[in-house]
Amino acid sequence: MKTAEIKLDLHNKIEHANFQQLKEPYGLITNYFNSNQSVEDWEFLSEAQKGKIMQGLEQAEAGLGTRAKDVIKSAREKYGLNG
Repeated sequence: MKTAEIKLDLHNKIEHANFQQLKEPYGLITNYFNSNQSVEDWEFLSEAQKGKIMQGLEQAEAGLGTRAKDVIKSAREKYGLNG
């Protein structure tokens, strides 16, 4: 896909998304653009760190993860936190 095609596809998806569908990708994209780290920082990680990251990605892709909002909700309920 060329740059213009990607931008058009993303624009179309955003245009037709509801609020809930926009919240999570907005945060991810904002964090990505605001990040001071580059992909090159991967080279400075230890092999153990890289292995754990890759393990986590594989688990997420296999559907073994827990959504952040579920973890936060559980912690709030467990510790009686408001938010």
